[in-house]
Amino acid sequence: MKEKMKRNWTIISVVIAILTTSICMTIFITKKKGWHEDEIFSYGSSNCKYDNLLQRFAYKDSLNQLIDEKIMDENPFKVIQNIGYYLKNQEEFRKELSSKIEKEVPVWKTNEQAKEYMTVSKDEILSYWSVYYNQARDVHPPLFYMLVHLVSSVCLNHFSKYIIFVINLAFYIASCCIIHKMLKLLGKEKFSSITILLYGLSMGAISIVMFQRMYVMLTFFMLTYLYLNLKISKGSFEIDKRTKRQLTWTILLGFLTQYYFCIYAVIVALIMGIILCKNKKKDTFKRYLWCHIKAAIIGILLFPASIYHIFFSYRGVAGGTVEAGYLERLKEYLELIFYAFSIPKGLGYAIMTVLIILLGYKLIKGKRKDIILIITIPVIIFTLIIAKIAPYMNIRYLASIFPIICVGVVLIIISIIRKITNWITKGYNNKGATYASIIVITCIAVCISIYGFMKSEPQFLYETYQRRIEIAEKYQDKKMVYVGGANFNHLQDMEEFLRYHNFIITTTWELDILQNNEGLKDEKEFILNMKCWIQDFDINFQKVLEYTNAIDYELLIDDGQSRVYKVTKS
Repeated sequence: MKEKMKRNWTIISVVIAILTTSICMTIFITKKKGWHEDEIFSYGSSNCKYDNLLQRFAYKDSLNQLIDEKIMDENPFKVIQNIGYYLKNQEEFRKELSSKIEKEVPVWKTNEQAKEYMTVSKDEILSYWSVYYNQARDVHPPLFYMLVHLVSSVCLNHFSKYIIFVINLAFYIASCCIIHKMLKLLGKEKFSSITILLYGLSMGAISIVMFQRMYVMLTFFMLTYLYLNLKISKGSFEIDKRTKRQLTWTILLGFLTQYYFCIYAVIVALIMGIILCKNKKKDTFKRYLWCHIKAAIIGILLFPASIYHIFFSYRGVAGGTVEAGYLERLKEYLELIFYAFSIPKGLGYAIMTVLIILLGYKLIKGKRKDIILIITIPVIIFTLIIAKIAPYMNIRYLASIFPIICVGVVLIIISIIRKITNWITKGYNNKGATYASIIVITCIAVCISIYGFMKSEPQFLYETYQRRIEIAEKYQDKKMVYVGGANFNHLQDMEEFLRYHNFIITTTWELDILQNNEGLKDEKEFILNMKCWIQDFDINFQKVLEYTNAIDYELLIDDGQSRVYKVTKS
């Protein structure tokens, strides 16, 4: 009876921890006002029919137009034949594409077109071939985008930050459930709720749930994969049919979510393979290896573009490595981990040193070295690899290991306190060790949370963007000229495009399109949005004034990202 009550209390405490952290995240999503361009790309790539970008020019870009003209056909065998022809005659295809690109000219767009880019209309409901096509053209697998399209299909013709937030929150809750299952497997289920609070109230967890990309989903599959490997290890290195099936599905779905899953899985699988061979579990090793091979084959067959993405794209093996300043990048990534748990840098390096020493001690003296290896070593190697290959310095690339770090740290604290308690009581007070561990970890979680909320805030909220939205609403009847410095970054300002009735997106190398532009011909005033970071800002600003015959201008806002002007024409 007592055991049942204890189990019930453990489950209740886990539910309370999940609800507490979920409510906290829901409060923060209400504060999110702006966007990273990749977040808007999540919506556009999921919901825009056979195009993944709000183009500056025609509705379809040159590549899509060429594919429509030269490859697509009602007869699927004809499509295959056309693809084969252009694969053999790639130079001809490139020339035709180049000639089309040369004719691309920015055109005026409407807020309805901006809305169409991010939402699902009646004739686009469950258009999964479009999602598949868009992701084949991008550098990410399609599973996350298919989920976004599904939820967007329910929210017909409606754009909202809550669409992906609901997906992220669902996978966050599922991840918390895996943390509980993992600790229960390791005989530490009493610490589940504290671990969930330690993770869920951290700046890292809140930030990544706010960030509307696939990284919370990736976290879930990496945690599940780790849990299944621990389950095999704890089960005397045997693998039953159910675990085998779960392992295959987890690898497949993780692969179709984000390719960084493959990096983590390969590291864990190598360590697990060595452990299985060392323990002379050859049959288990064969079944374990076959799960990975089978999942990889199915994944590639389902999404053949993954081969190009991983091995030949600018984000893959061929173009994804960063050569210069590796140690500096590694230092910055370690400091992102310290930020994620609201630890000052100096203290962070000290804690990291102590944890490495304790890890070394546990690997020498510990009883279950296999468990320690499976949990800790992949996290270390994954961090070292991400610091090498990640395209940008951003917390999202390491976010999937944050809950694993929490689990590892909790287990180390439990081990230390148990040893201290056993030394003091000569092994007669195991309950005391458990209670002491709960108190210490609770204090750490509370201190980290309070310090984090006082000294920092989650990333990806972009609260200062609210002022630009207000300006867009005030001047929505005026035409807006947008000047950026890249082909993709204009997506971050989509909230403004949704408000202006007419706008044109240009870059610094296309400003001559504004000379005698028909769209501005009858306008006495227009709004100009120029990104602060574009090269030679003042020179390009003067070009805009000259090309549009401006006689006066008023700076409405300079928020460090954009300078927004009201321009008066002659």
